[in-house]
Amino acid sequence: MKSYKFRFSKLIFILAIAAIAVAAGGGIGWTVYRMINIGFQTVTLGIQYVVLLLVSVLIIVLLTSILIRSSYKITDKEVVLWFGFIKSSYKIADIESVHLFTKTNKLVLYFKNERYTVIVVKPEWYNEFIKELLSKNDKIRYDVSTSDGTDDEEG
Repeated sequence: MKSYKFRFSKLIFILAIAAIAVAAGGGIGWTVYRMINIGFQTVTLGIQYVVLLLVSVLIIVLLTSILIRSSYKITDKEVVLWFGFIKSSYKIADIESVHLFTKTNKLVLYFKNERYTVIVVKPEWYNEFIKELLSKNDKIRYDVSTSDGTDDEEG
């Protein structure tokens, strides 16, 4: 079972790192500074400190887990997406087709219940991902849309 790392754009990656830095410096650092210099003068101020610290820690943990542990895994029965500590799974038996849109460079899984999901991995991994998926269920149709608007059926 191979793992296919989720691909984030450079902008999303930079924004996530910036949000982690703001949560650490602004959320935690500034709150601790205020706790030391202002103190707990009222109950409301104490509650505010606690909430700011908890939200800051939550943001740091969530974004760090998303950056570190976001990937797709193909098991014998499911395609599993780990997005940080959030897990989504799609049954391979429910997949009707896989479509590669070459013009937009998107790989899409279509399911029996008229749902779909876009696979967000490196484009170099598309062929390997598709081969592994098709090896688990040979009834899945594989199509490719070329940039001139025509469809090529491959399997």
